[in-house]
Amino acid sequence: MLKKEKAVFQALRSFVAIVLVIIMTIGFLEHTTASAASGGFYVNGTRICDANGNDFVMRGVNIPHAWFSDKTETSIRGAADLGANTVRVVLSNGSKYNKTSYSEVSNIINWCRSNKLVCILEVHDATGSDSTYDLDRCVDYWIEMKNALKGTEKYVIVNIANEWYGSWDGSAWAEGCKSAVRKVRNAGISNMLMIDSAGWGQYPDSIRYYGRSVFEADKNRNTVFSIHMYEYAGGNASTVKNNINNCLNIGVPVVIGEFGAQHTNGDVDENTIMSYCTQKNVGYLGWSWKGNDNSMSYLDIANFWNGSSLSSWGNTLVYGSNGIKATSKTCSVYTGSQGSSSSGGSSSGVTTNAYGGVLGLDGTYFIKNVHSGKYLDVYYGRSDNGTNVQQYERNGENAQKFRLVSDGNGYYTIYTGASGYRSCLDVYGWSTSNGTNIDQWESHGGDCQKFQLVKIGNAYAIKTKISDCRSCLDVYGWSTSNGGNIAQWEYHGGNCQLWYLEPVSGSSSSSSSSGDKYTSLFWGSAKANAWKQAVSVMTARNGGSFNAGNIRSNGYFYVEYSGSKNQVEFVLQSWSGANEWAKVKPSETGSANGHYYAKYSYQNCRSAFGTSDFSGKLDQIHAGAANGSVTIYSVCYCER
Repeated sequence: MLKKEKAVFQALRSFVAIVLVIIMTIGFLEHTTASAASGGFYVNGTRICDANGNDFVMRGVNIPHAWFSDKTETSIRGAADLGANTVRVVLSNGSKYNKTSYSEVSNIINWCRSNKLVCILEVHDATGSDSTYDLDRCVDYWIEMKNALKGTEKYVIVNIANEWYGSWDGSAWAEGCKSAVRKVRNAGISNMLMIDSAGWGQYPDSIRYYGRSVFEADKNRNTVFSIHMYEYAGGNASTVKNNINNCLNIGVPVVIGEFGAQHTNGDVDENTIMSYCTQKNVGYLGWSWKGNDNSMSYLDIANFWNGSSLSSWGNTLVYGSNGIKATSKTCSVYTGSQGSSSSGGSSSGVTTNAYGGVLGLDGTYFIKNVHSGKYLDVYYGRSDNGTNVQQYERNGENAQKFRLVSDGNGYYTIYTGASGYRSCLDVYGWSTSNGTNIDQWESHGGDCQKFQLVKIGNAYAIKTKISDCRSCLDVYGWSTSNGGNIAQWEYHGGNCQLWYLEPVSGSSSSSSSSGDKYTSLFWGSAKANAWKQAVSVMTARNGGSFNAGNIRSNGYFYVEYSGSKNQVEFVLQSWSGANEWAKVKPSETGSANGHYYAKYSYQNCRSAFGTSDFSGKLDQIHAGAANGSVTIYSVCYCER
């Protein structure tokens, strides 16, 4: 480049930087709202993730504090002793029952934390009401309790109002909920929010048809939904499954916030609720610990407040084959584990350093944003210092290839294919500020060119060393457009800050087949024992990275693993009308890269799945152990 042209380029770069500062200032309130949930629970597709990036599946009970406040501490301790990982606690804003005070709320949170329980707080006074005034009173209560909630995002979820909206009208329910969510967020409350469905919690179609609009009304994109499964929403197996499936299909988590073994107008299929929730990694919370009136005493879980003796319903909930004892796992914020996602769609066995940074990722990748589905891209494939880094639809060019090289201390330099791997990603001007641009610059080994990758579900947060890993690569303004800018921003766990690594053919341990085009669903190291899943990947229709519509007759799945030969199990899962748990027979097995591999042909997949409608029916893909134990290194979809 000529000297004059360099001067013009640098002047233009300075101008662009100034414009970006102005734009970021204008958009600051919106973006900081999106980052308000920093350090707490967050939504990742249909999964709830905790502050360590691990999937969290609720297993617990409801505690009736508003009516038996002197029994709450004993009840919480008893629930924990029986293996619960969550309690949902009834509070009152004073409209119908004695108001739960600020000090009581603080005590409840502390009791839960001391017993390693996640705490869901709900206001009960608007139950069954269609009045937005009653809902607003609940919101006002949360605003009054704001300081008690501050700093509890790792431990506390706010269920805005129990069973608000008794009518079976999803549209009006949604409008009221959207208003409530906006008001809570505008008050600065950043905890994960929970919304009960309409119809006294028993009309899940309100979530099915209108839930996504409620979710989008939350600037933090951090709202989950709750079904209360009694005789209408949970009366039989088909109703249970359809309601759970329909709600999950909007791409947002759902939990069963209340259920029992029977109810006023009929039986409840509690066994299907628990078994299907286990299959789908959906949380459930039994109603209720103790204290139901005489007409509903059959809903009491415990015979005594300390849980030393349980009712028939309580024994089923706690000791059933899919009950709390068998399926509950303590939230990792209490155990200290990082980024292993113990259930649902991610891997375990990831090797990390002391700060959660994943080791052993050296290789060349396409890097795909979880929120937008677009790829990290060097502007026009230029090799110059200062070239901007953006997102763009996949084209497979060198502009979208990036090579991770470890420094041996848990940090990576990310070299760009556009520069022939001579230059790398760079935080402009060594800045630590939100909004600092990410560009390409000749490698010099400084901290502004080093990144830590932290596993979040099936994706990674790419944190910047220059910010002491407080900030990360972020698609500015949650853009989904080609050319959306990449900046450094304080980590908040939103999908605009999460990235899938897709190995470039020939750059990783994967050996799908010589020359075959492939899409990586998983690459790393994930171990599972007998009949467990090491890797679980959601399809795009449920918020995941893999588009099942790309499965074609010339394609096949490839799994690379170690353990015993032929002990890997490959499963296609559907909750949309195909075979629900389709175990696919391998069409070819062998050895590669010092490991075993198995291939699963299109014909075998179609035969096991029961249909060729993968796009409309395939919800999740699993690789695990048939028996014994296996370690999965790679799961790919390949085309000849």
